[in-house]
Amino acid sequence: MTKSTSKLFENEEPKPMQEDAMNTPVEEKEVEESVPEKKAEVVKMPSATDDDIQDINLSAIKKKRFRINGDSNKILELNTSDMNIASRLAIAYERLQTYMEDVSKVLGEVPEETDDISKEQETLATTELAKIDAKMKQEIDYIFDAPVSEVCSDGGSMYDPFEGMFRFEHIIDALSKLYENNLNSEFNKMKRRVSAKTSKYTKKYHN
Repeated sequence: MTKSTSKLFENEEPKPMQEDAMNTPVEEKEVEESVPEKKAEVVKMPSATDDDIQDINLSAIKKKRFRINGDSNKILELNTSDMNIASRLAIAYERLQTYMEDVSKVLGEVPEETDDISKEQETLATTELAKIDAKMKQEIDYIFDAPVSEVCSDGGSMYDPFEGMFRFEHIIDALSKLYENNLNSEFNKMKRRVSAKTSKYTKKYHN
């Protein structure tokens, strides 16, 4: 009898079919080409010289120079066309008025008779007055946007009596005349207001 073909191959494993090279494309591995990185080159520019630079002056401010008390070592430069000085004066004068009230309080705590002043009281009063004076000088410099207190104080304090007024008032009065007339007028108004509050101190300690 003829054997069944199924049994003839029952113990044989099926052979893998070879794929047609024509139908199946061969996968090629992508090859990354390494491109060397270029280093940034720093180009050094030649340093500029004065011959290469042209100056342009855009400043419209021209300050005037004033000699104080005929002393050539005391030259004050001011921008007399400064339109903002009026607003600075209004702000600073209020603070100056407060500082004058502080001066009055400090001196009010000092006995009128010098023999009754202790060394501790004198030191404390002197220290407090020096602090107040420093603040007042900052306000004067702020008003005129210049080191006025250094040039015009002659080593004295801003609260010292000076020709019938306080030194800071005398400085403002003298310098404000260099500006517009309305600035001097505004200062006179403020001076009258502060004088009403400090007249008691003036009469008590500086008559």
